[in-house]
Amino acid sequence: MMKKNFYLIAFLFLFLAVDLSAQVHSINLFSGYSSPLNKRLEVNRISGFGGGAEIKFNVYENIKIGIGLGYELYSLGQDNAVKQWNWKFYDTRYKGNVSSDTAADPSLNALLNPVQKMSIIPLQLTINYEWNVYANIYLKPYAGGGVMFYTRKLYLEEYWSKYYASEDYLFDYSYRNFAQDKTGNPFYLLGGLDVEYQLTDYLRLNAGGKYQQVLEIGGKYGYANFPFENSLNFKIGLTFLY
Repeated sequence: MMKKNFYLIAFLFLFLAVDLSAQVHSINLFSGYSSPLNKRLEVNRISGFGGGAEIKFNVYENIKIGIGLGYELYSLGQDNAVKQWNWKFYDTRYKGNVSSDTAADPSLNALLNPVQKMSIIPLQLTINYEWNVYANIYLKPYAGGGVMFYTRKLYLEEYWSKYYASEDYLFDYSYRNFAQDKTGNPFYLLGGLDVEYQLTDYLRLNAGGKYQQVLEIGGKYGYANFPFENSLNFKIGLTFLY
């Protein structure tokens, strides 16, 4: 379902881009860092890195429309991560097997460490204003909204060991035990400011930041499993002028 929504929305964005292709103003390539503010679901640590591209189109004088696509990868820390995940296989079968195996054999040890990642593909549409404040320096405030297509992954890093006293030998091994993914596509609003410095007639250095607010909308579109309410994002990149 999420893939279907992604293709549909991406098609609409692409259709708009083609429709405005004769009025292209610039293409911005960037990398950035995301710092979520209000966390949810007992998440105690989360941050992400990523990058993307944005195309801006001339609309009227200094007003532009921007269409952006990116990719972000987050690392998360969460209290009671496995319990929060509602991992049915682990809860109904695997947890009991681990407990019974280690209880039956004192020489057998198991260390299970949960690791959690989340990838996001954000699509956004913005209205931008370009203000040439001084010489080669431009300020570009903007506002808009979009949709985040996310996939959360959880796995256990399992470290097992067994000590054979008669041989004075420790046998150990490790592997990753993956839970089912959690996916969704919540909507969000955003506002931000870019600063650009013109290097040549066709190239600018770009840096900026934005605030994003995820919309609850009754907990639909995967919001129930989304780990934060809002975030600050910072980026740096190059803008190619047309």
